[in-house]
Amino acid sequence: MNKRLFLRLLYYANSKVKGLISATWGSYLLLNIVCITAAICDCCTGKVPNRLNYSAILVGLVFWPVIGVLLGGFSQAAELGKLSWLGMLAGLIPFALLVLTAGLGGGDMKLMAAIGAISASWQVVFSTALYALAVALLMAVVVMIRKGVVKQTLSRVLSAALLASARVKPNPPPRDSPTVPFAVAIAVGAAIAGAEQMLGWDSPWRAFSP
Repeated sequence: MNKRLFLRLLYYANSKVKGLISATWGSYLLLNIVCITAAICDCCTGKVPNRLNYSAILVGLVFWPVIGVLLGGFSQAAELGKLSWLGMLAGLIPFALLVLTAGLGGGDMKLMAAIGAISASWQVVFSTALYALAVALLMAVVVMIRKGVVKQTLSRVLSAALLASARVKPNPPPRDSPTVPFAVAIAVGAAIAGAEQMLGWDSPWRAFSP
């Protein structure tokens, strides 16, 4: 191999790596835009609109195959497209079970599917879920303290746990029970998980992520 050919191959490989890095940064930016928009909608209306979720899922499923074609042809497009689909399913299927059994909102489930499609990573979905649960718990504690309903809420949780252990269906919570916009927790979780898994940020708690 002569020197000129070697330099051309090196330049080609370097351009592909730079292209993939740029695409990763672009998808991370898109991920945050979608999640922040969803959080704002959840705070204002109590819902995450289907139009936002479906559009984000579609963009994610199309984005990565297109990037694959530009960077490495149809084989690369198929590989990146497969990862995007796997990420979408990783967000959709487990959270669909939570919608059916734990009262999670359908909009939150679709938002997790969108996160998987855009990030093309089931690891991002898993880490987002962990961080979102931690953030939601912290938000719930703050809301309970501010409303002065810590004792009542803990009593309801304990009663529901006892009824569940006895296989008795618990009573639905009162309408005035404090709630938190879970999409806000998802947005925070996705920002942290994406920075770790997509951008390589070495956070202090990185060892607890997949």
